[in-house]
Amino acid sequence: MKTVAVIVHWGAPDPTTGLATRLDASAQIDQVVVVANDQSPRPAQLPPGVSWLLPPRDLGVGGGFRHAADAFPAASAYLLVTNDVAIAEDTIATCLDLLTGTNIGVVAPTLVVADGVRAAAARLTRFLVASKVLGRAPASRPSEADWVSGAAMFIKAECHRRVPMDGRFFLGFEDIDFCHRARSAGWSVVVSPARAWRASGGLTSPAHHDYYCYYEVRNRLWFTRVRRWHGRTALVTAWTILVTLPRATVLGLFRGGAPRAGSTLVLHGLVDGLGALPPSGDPSPDEPRVTRWTAPG
Repeated sequence: MKTVAVIVHWGAPDPTTGLATRLDASAQIDQVVVVANDQSPRPAQLPPGVSWLLPPRDLGVGGGFRHAADAFPAASAYLLVTNDVAIAEDTIATCLDLLTGTNIGVVAPTLVVADGVRAAAARLTRFLVASKVLGRAPASRPSEADWVSGAAMFIKAECHRRVPMDGRFFLGFEDIDFCHRARSAGWSVVVSPARAWRASGGLTSPAHHDYYCYYEVRNRLWFTRVRRWHGRTALVTAWTILVTLPRATVLGLFRGGAPRAGSTLVLHGLVDGLGALPPSGDPSPDEPRVTRWTAPG
């Protein structure tokens, strides 16, 4: 199985270079590809076999992955992984072996984060479509899930060709949406008991909370609207107005003495989430749209 590992890069080069170097040395990975969404130049210390792709613009997570998949269409499988994940050779082998199963389209390891919490099989809550990670990892065998985190996701190439990742989400919900559509198309989404370790929470960390909350609100609404879940869309809208927006305002008061970017971005996320839906595929040309109102912390 020809496997291409994809790292969607933005920011400091060292974490990406370190992960790319480790994956390049893996006997299970045939090619490592970095998609430099920030247009940064290739680091001098990167192994020569690693591909460093410069997309035409920042394509976000899903769009960046699609860009790499289009550049390496001969792959049998892809590994989408963030640069804060450590994944051992035996875990890679176990997940790829599972991926060979008939109708298995997506496999993920059990993620162990810094505080020891395991992110394993996950589902969506019934009403607010909140992404909920089930607390316990599978004890000794793989199990099916509604979705698995895009922090470390093995994808069968045939599955992605039939159900390509939707880049319009840009940041957040692209993994949930992809897994949901893959399952609807007859593919299984599986989480393995084999573990990987994640050092941080990426853009969901407190330092980037304001930046992320726009996409959390907008993309949740897009996710329900794409599926014509009118009742859930109404519930998400009501929850955002009655709970999320006031909470962001209060948090802004405690953090800075006055309402800050969080409440502003929640409001913009609500407006954009209920506005015109862009077509599936690449992200909108104005992404990252959130920088109109603030910048990452």
